Amino acid sequence: MTMAQVPDMESYLMDNNSDYEESFYDNFYCDTKKSFHDSHCFSGASSCSGYIPEKDSVFSFRKAVVIVVAIDKLRKRINCHRDFKDTDLLDLFNTIFVQEDIPFETSSSTFAANDQYKYSISKECCIRDSYNKSMALLQSSGNARLVAIYLQELNSEREEKIIMNVYVKQNVSGINKRPVTLGLVGRNLYLSCSSVEGEPKLYLEKVSDIKEVKQDELQRFIFLKSENDATCTFESAACPGWYISTSQAENEQVQMKPEADQKYIREFLVLS
Repeated sequence: MTMAQVPDMESYLMDNNSDYEESFYDNFYCDTKKSFHDSHCFSGASSCSGYIPEKDSVFSFRKAVVIVVAIDKLRKRINCHRDFKDTDLLDLFNTIFVQEDIPFETSSSTFAANDQYKYSISKECCIRDSYNKSMALLQSSGNARLVAIYLQELNSEREEKIIMNVYVKQNVSGINKRPVTLGLVGRNLYLSCSSVEGEPKLYLEKVSDIKEVKQDELQRFIFLKSENDATCTFESAACPGWYISTSQAENEQVQMKPEADQKYIREFLVLS
């Protein structure tokens, strides 16, 4: 155990406002001289011894007072700066926190609200490629496919009207991309994109109500519509980097093509 040492008197006085303490002891010295003088010089005496105590004795008393004051201050300092132990922290936690069982339930269902497509609005329109070819439906042997052809006024009724359902989804890459589904009005046929042997293909699927399609199945029907001045593009959400495209030749099937393929047309006009 390390014993506490009383600091040097002179240094201690300098560290603890020695100017005030000097004044205090100066007054004490003067008062002491006076009291001793008065006790030896009384009324009616023919003479006075004029006794004044020796300066060394007063200084010794002064040192004794300083030692008492220093020890008292040192004792208070030691008590106030006791080390904070781990047991003190543990007692504090035990006082604040009370251990109790927390009930919980396990669930096998998972939710990803931020990844869901939320239906917004619908509108009917006609979609033509930038070469002004219209969308027409061809059906044979129970199969339906969409082709791009030039239509005159006499056969303009062959042009398919499109129902465009607009969705809202967070974290869609690109500032001006809007998720949409594209269906043929009155036919319950919707364009979808799925990968076959590593290559995305465009299909027409029969859907009674696109709004009732589950989120995990809706992805293949979603196309990201990006506007660029008067034209727009439709990128597959299921197969990023692949776009709805038409051939430069007439009466060719509408397909999915990568952005790098410049032989096909991927810019379209949306007409109300």
